[in-house]
Amino acid sequence: LAASCFAMGVYSDVPKYPVIKAKPQFSDVTANFGAKEYQNMAIVTALSMPFGYFAGTARVPQMRGPSMWMAGFIGLSFGFCRAYQESGFRLMGLAANDDEVRKYRS
Repeated sequence: LAASCFAMGVYSDVPKYPVIKAKPQFSDVTANFGAKEYQNMAIVTALSMPFGYFAGTARVPQMRGPSMWMAGFIGLSFGFCRAYQESGFRLMGLAANDDEVRKYRS
């Protein structure tokens, strides 16, 4: 692969869907979060907390609580990053964006 094809912050794919914002700002992407993104963040967070609880019980029982909350934070962080990516892709036209086209073009 040629080094000129890739640069930090530059996506080299051609959009397959209508572009709403070619370079969306943080506030644009987070404002575009839908119910699906919030639902996914909640599910990932909720599923990661029991994992942290049981992982904390393995050696030191006093670590159950802190381990659970840390796993929950990691799950929430992952959920946010995933939602940010999906929302940004829709705004840049790299993912199906029928709802956004209706919202921003009307």
